[in-house]
Amino acid sequence: MKPQPATPNPFTNYPEALVDPELFRAEQDKLARVWTFLGFTHHVAKDGDWFRAAIATRSVFVQRFGAELRAFENRCAHRSFPLRNADRGNGPVVCGFHHWRYDKEGRAVGIPQCQPLFGVAPAELGARLMPVEIATCGSLIFGRFRGSGDNQTLEQFLGESFDVLKAVSNARTAPRLVKRVVEANWRLCFHANVEDYHPPVIHPETFGRHGYPNPDKVGYFRFGWHSAFFDDAAPDALKTMAAECRAETWRSANYRVFHIFPDLTISHLRAHWETWFIVFVQYRPLSPGRSMMHAWFYPAPFATAEPAAWYDLATRPFTDLFRKIAMPYVVGMVLGQDNVICEGQQSIARQLSPAPLLGALEERLAWYEEAYTECMQAR
Repeated sequence: MKPQPATPNPFTNYPEALVDPELFRAEQDKLARVWTFLGFTHHVAKDGDWFRAAIATRSVFVQRFGAELRAFENRCAHRSFPLRNADRGNGPVVCGFHHWRYDKEGRAVGIPQCQPLFGVAPAELGARLMPVEIATCGSLIFGRFRGSGDNQTLEQFLGESFDVLKAVSNARTAPRLVKRVVEANWRLCFHANVEDYHPPVIHPETFGRHGYPNPDKVGYFRFGWHSAFFDDAAPDALKTMAAECRAETWRSANYRVFHIFPDLTISHLRAHWETWFIVFVQYRPLSPGRSMMHAWFYPAPFATAEPAAWYDLATRPFTDLFRKIAMPYVVGMVLGQDNVICEGQQSIARQLSPAPLLGALEERLAWYEEAYTECMQAR
C-alpha cells in the first residue's frame, strides 16, 4: 500500500494526556486490558524462573511452574508489597515483607502465625494474587488484565502478524537488552517509531543516510490496531511474508518494521553485509512525563536470501565479535537520538498542537492514533 496523505486529526486526549494525571490514569486503565508484550520464554526456561514486566503502569511478573507459565500482578495480597524487586530471578513466590508464600494458582498457602493472628488457616483466609491472562506467540509472551467481554485471543489480536512474529521470535540465544528511562510520555516515544519523515534529520548516519523513502518503493500495511513498513511496494507483501513464515521458507532480505499496539516495535534490519538482526523496542509508561525504554536484540533466525560473500564468511569470527560489542552501542545510540526529540516535545507538552499536521510519510502515525481512539472509547 502506497503511503497516502494522513486523514484529518485522529488524535484523542492530545496533548492533555501527556501531562494530566487523571487522563493518564484513565488511559492506563483502558490499556491494562489490551494484550501487551511482556517478554521472552528464553528468560523463564527453567522451573522457578521469573521475570518482572509491566502492563500499562501495573507491575506484573511471569513465572515458570514446571511445564506451565503463570503471571500475576506484582503485589502481595496482604499489604501490597512487591513480590519481585529485580528484573529476573529464580525461586518460590514469597513476600519479602512478612513471608507470605503463594502457589502456582496464586493462593496464599504459607502464612506465618496465620491461626493466632488471623483466626483461620491459610486456606480459609482465601487470600490470592491478582492473575494476569497470558498467551504466547512463538517465544513471545503477551499478557493482559482480562475484563468482562475481553474474548479476543492473542492470535486474533495480532492478526496477519501472528505467523510472522512467531517465526521472528525463534531466537537461538536469549535476547540482549538495552534499557533507559526517557523523560517523555510513552505515546510520544512510540510516535517517533511509527513515521518515516524524521530519519534523514535525526539519523543521518544510519536509517536516514539514503534520504527520504520513495513512496513508490515502500509498502504500508494496516491490520487491526497494528501496522507495518516494508521496503517492498507489492500490495500482497505482508500476506506473502506470513505465508512464507508459516512454511519456514522466508529469508532475510528486506528492512521491515511491525508496530504492535499499544507499545511494541519489531524491526528486521541489516546490521552489516549479510548479517541481519531483530530488534524489539517497547516504551513502558511510568508517569505522564516519564517512560522506560526496553530494547531487545538478537541475530535474525533466518537464512539470507543472498549468499554471503567470501570475505564476509572469512571474517565472520572477527566481525561477529565486533557486532557483539557494537550492537548495544548502536541500538542505544539510534534510540537515544529519538529519545532526545521526544524529551524536547515533552518539555513543552502543554503547547503541542492538538491537531498535528501529518504528511504521507506519517500515515502510520495517523493509523496508530485512530487505534488509540478506538481503545479509549471501548467499554
